[in-house]
Amino acid sequence: MKNYNFVKIFVSVAFILSLIFLFSCASGTPANINLTDLAEAVGEKIDLSDYEPYSLDKIRDEFGIKPDDVIEIIVLKKLDVTNISNAEMLILAQASDEEKAKEIEDKLKIYKTYKLKELENYSINPDNERQYYIVEDSEIILERQYVFFAVSPENKEINNIIREYIKNNK
Repeated sequence: MKNYNFVKIFVSVAFILSLIFLFSCASGTPANINLTDLAEAVGEKIDLSDYEPYSLDKIRDEFGIKPDDVIEIIVLKKLDVTNISNAEMLILAQASDEEKAKEIEDKLKIYKTYKLKELENYSINPDNERQYYIVEDSEIILERQYVFFAVSPENKEINNIIREYIKNNK
């Protein structure tokens, strides 16, 4: 009888430890994301020809993201000389660590709130209403030390491309 209980306890503990190991390995698998490849994957399905790269100075000034916060960052902003309030952009960032990624996510949330406040007065520019809903519908994706933010009429498609890329590169 004692051996049966010992075996039962041993099997239970082994099973629990196996599950913990399995889940820790699955969640701890770092993504192997090449931001340039990801930007190209997005560009193959979404027209980014009227987007221009942002300089590190603009990234720091507009979002508060400093060069030492990131290992790599790609920010593309849509060119629109007719609408100064245009908010359409794509941000792909690899933070220096997961804590910095969370800080970047927080900075992008603040930016999003600020931009919504800026666009809420539709009477200034009729296109502000359209831009408001594009920003409102945008989503920040955080994946370990990576942060992604698509503000675009095609943001759902872009986010699907990003999620698929992450899934295929773990």
